[in-house]
Amino acid sequence: MGAIAKGARRTSSKLGPSLELYGHVDVLLAKGRGELDVVAQVQRVPGYRIDGDVELIAHAALIAELAERVCEDRHPIDGVYELAVASLQELSHESDPRRASAWFLMTALDLLGYAPQLMSCASCERPLAARPAAFSPEAGGFLCDTCALPAMDLVPVATIKVLRLMASGDVETYRRLKLDASLMASIEGVLQAQLEHHLDRRLKSLAFLNQLRVVQQ
Repeated sequence: MGAIAKGARRTSSKLGPSLELYGHVDVLLAKGRGELDVVAQVQRVPGYRIDGDVELIAHAALIAELAERVCEDRHPIDGVYELAVASLQELSHESDPRRASAWFLMTALDLLGYAPQLMSCASCERPLAARPAAFSPEAGGFLCDTCALPAMDLVPVATIKVLRLMASGDVETYRRLKLDASLMASIEGVLQAQLEHHLDRRLKSLAFLNQLRVVQQ
């Protein structure tokens, strides 16, 4: 839902210090005259803090934007708020923010019912062989050699294995994995393709992250 914090930018404001970007807060709202409610009281919840470089903040923006996008105003989806808070907490401790936001994307896709098919062909349902496979967001997952078109790019076996681990929810093992830049990019490619296929428009934060990555190369 939308709310306005009147006078929060003033140095004397009691609201401003607790309303940091991507912070976890407990808010008391008053009914406003228009569509926006009014922040009457705010208290910061002890825990994580998102600050630092541009990339870290951009990944936090991705988590917040997706959580906001999938929920209609005043009609929350069970689990989205809890997932966003847990993902921001993970992001604040993770040395590589890409890992934390990738985990969030996979978990969000599963929560929303958009998780890709990873174990069997999304078209014919035959079990996937242990080799590179084509990915089709339109079909809803990976395709076997028979169903994939010749021009489709193949996703490495290592990527498929990591995605399966992520889908299982084993975050402790996921944290211990060594994911190089190439493998991380492949994982992100699958998750982003699946996500954008189901959204009505691209996420601004995701487009910014991709542009930032090009600049950093």
